[in-house]
Amino acid sequence: MTERPADPLHTQFESTGSLEPPRWKGRVVRLLIGLWLLSGLYNLLSEGWPALVGTHAPTRWEWWAFAVLGFWLLPYVVNIGFTKSWRRRPQVVLAAAIVVAVVLDTAIYGTWWAPPLGGLVWMWLVYFSAHLGGSFAVSALIATPGCEMRAFPHLWTRLTGRETHEHYCPGFIDNVDRWEARRES
Repeated sequence: MTERPADPLHTQFESTGSLEPPRWKGRVVRLLIGLWLLSGLYNLLSEGWPALVGTHAPTRWEWWAFAVLGFWLLPYVVNIGFTKSWRRRPQVVLAAAIVVAVVLDTAIYGTWWAPPLGGLVWMWLVYFSAHLGGSFAVSALIATPGCEMRAFPHLWTRLTGRETHEHYCPGFIDNVDRWEARRES
């Protein structure tokens, strides 16, 4: 397997066939994480909109934990998922949009949390959980080599025969794959 670069936000794309596909334990871990994220998506779609677009900030700690996780992982989801090397720019753009939304909320509604910020957070978390959750689930099903964020491009490769880049997994799942590969060799 390809070694991680020193800077985890450095995108290091590899040619098709460079990385080992995950074995069954790595695939199970991916599937479980994908199902968890997709259940978060379901919650956002079924009950999230009313909870986030009012004039009171969410009180459930789960919303805040999910938002922190989403903000932390955003550069990886965007950069690796779209084969880009924008480093932290997705976070900067989101942070700037949040500041603008808070200013609008305060000016229009007299409170920092109102529909502009709530709607922005809802749309961002829906995108995040759909993209990452879907990637984990597809990766588990088709054994995407390396990072699960390459699952949709890998699926495209399998359907069309056109090669796409692979990427090592910058998270802990790479360690699961390495451990499993060592045990089987």
